[in-house]
Amino acid sequence: MNNNEGYERQDIPVKPVLIGGLLFIVTVLITLLLLYEYYIRVMDSATYDFKLSRKPMKLNELREFEKDNLNNYKELEEDKYQIPIERSKELMLNEQK
Repeated sequence: MNNNEGYERQDIPVKPVLIGGLLFIVTVLITLLLLYEYYIRVMDSATYDFKLSRKPMKLNELREFEKDNLNNYKELEEDKYQIPIERSKELMLNEQK
């Protein structure tokens, strides 16, 4: 009976296996790099959209202040009144005629 029956008689071909392993590693690294770049772009876009969708509180407060002060009648002191800006424009134009 031969002692080598059932066993391989050659070593694996190192050069092709090494080249295949390196190609696999390079492919995985390139894929990870592309996924990372995609992730960064998606996150930047999502962050940008989120920031644009929210109006800052100070801007909302400023608009409320303008709305209250420019478009309403108000008594400031005993003989002083505030009128809406559009009405004041009309009065100014009528005075100039």
